[in-house]
Amino acid sequence: MAAVLFDHGEVRSGIPAALDAAGLEVAPARLPAGDYLVSDRLVVERKTGADLAASIKDRRLFEQIDRLRDAYASVVLIVEGKPVHIAEASWKGALARVLTTGVSLLQTTDRADSAAWLERLHRLEGKGPSEPRGLPRIRRPTDDLHQVAGDVLSCLPGISTVTAGRLLEHFGSLAAVFAADERELRAVAGIGPVRSARLARLFHHSRKLSACC
Repeated sequence: MAAVLFDHGEVRSGIPAALDAAGLEVAPARLPAGDYLVSDRLVVERKTGADLAASIKDRRLFEQIDRLRDAYASVVLIVEGKPVHIAEASWKGALARVLTTGVSLLQTTDRADSAAWLERLHRLEGKGPSEPRGLPRIRRPTDDLHQVAGDVLSCLPGISTVTAGRLLEHFGSLAAVFAADERELRAVAGIGPVRSARLARLFHHSRKLSACC
């Protein structure tokens, strides 16, 4: 399995040393976003309770989540311990908002618990996708064009069903989404600069293919 890359700032936590002691290959790196790169597709952001409270108050949390979702297919946020110096309704509301973006949330008790979860995630990523069980579910045809448009958008790389709904709400139609440029796409919540650039390139390429045919 590939090594777990960790941001230099995580050395003081002792978690990289714990992962090494557990038999995982670990290596320090200057990560553009996140604290632990578990695989080429899965990144983990670790925050103590105090870190989470501070990042919610200055709204840095949501900017970080947007960058992580733009850069990686799967994002896990570890919250270590209970947030302090912030109202419970505030931090739970912020985490609920994070969950609606498609980010996975793990609440751990301490550093040892966080290290154990990172070990589990790494071993799971090393196994690869599991074989599907049973027969695939056949989706019934629908006359709901809005639902169909949402299904089409959610098939695009990096677009969740929530983001698909936001795109349709913002632009009004599937055709308008495909006609949008990078700047217009970036105006939609959850669409950062990396994702908007990728989508704009995809839409532009599709229009060129249509023109050729």
